[in-house]
Amino acid sequence: MKVQEVTKKELNILRVILNYLNDVEDENSILRGNLLKDEEKQFILNNLNAFVIGLISDQSVKAEIAWSLPYKLFSRIGYFDFDKILNNFDVISLENIIKQYPSLHRYPARMANYIYSAMKDIVELYDGKSENIWENKTAQEIVESFEKFKGISHKKASLGTLILVRDLDANILDKENIDIAYDIHIRRLFLRIGLVDEDSQEQILNEARKLHPEFPGRLTTAFWTLGRELCRPTDPACLICPLYEYCDKNFEKTKNIK
Repeated sequence: MKVQEVTKKELNILRVILNYLNDVEDENSILRGNLLKDEEKQFILNNLNAFVIGLISDQSVKAEIAWSLPYKLFSRIGYFDFDKILNNFDVISLENIIKQYPSLHRYPARMANYIYSAMKDIVELYDGKSENIWENKTAQEIVESFEKFKGISHKKASLGTLILVRDLDANILDKENIDIAYDIHIRRLFLRIGLVDEDSQEQILNEARKLHPEFPGRLTTAFWTLGRELCRPTDPACLICPLYEYCDKNFEKTKNIK
């Protein structure tokens, strides 16, 4: 495969992003930062089955809502044993628990379907232990395993594998196979800056691989934080954005990305 030449603009953006990452990585990490309450983080750290449920829930809601769902589900049910949940609940009853006020997710029916299916897969395919998905596996194998779960796209599979490395210190050597997450905040930022011409997963993943070929996914946190906190859909904080002087300000291209 021909190595793509990195432009001066791309080098400048990479330099800024890596510097910014040093400032925001820990604070915006799911299990090390301040997005979750301490008890919500500890619940995932002490029960890795909750990790997969949090990853599945990370859709169409803020990250802090998604990743707090496992702990809140445990609090409502009283236990988090997948065998026991599968024996005592069906998808409809699980949906009813999720949508009790206040609802644990914007889409309780969809999440109940995905979560119930994931619990069955983890029990039947991984001996009830989610860590069997990633222990002694390559990044490529982990991403492919995550993608087999209902409700986990390539974006979420890449994000999950990144979090394993970043937050759980998983020993994964082939980090070049961990892509940047094709997240709404990242998509908006890549388009506005001018790193890509259109909102295409292929273009964005390829551009991240070009910028940081040894570990494209490492760029996720910095771009995600900038997109969420500064490069907002409306009223972007351009003047305090560290990428301001390198940005093409292509706002028209992101008018349909909310």
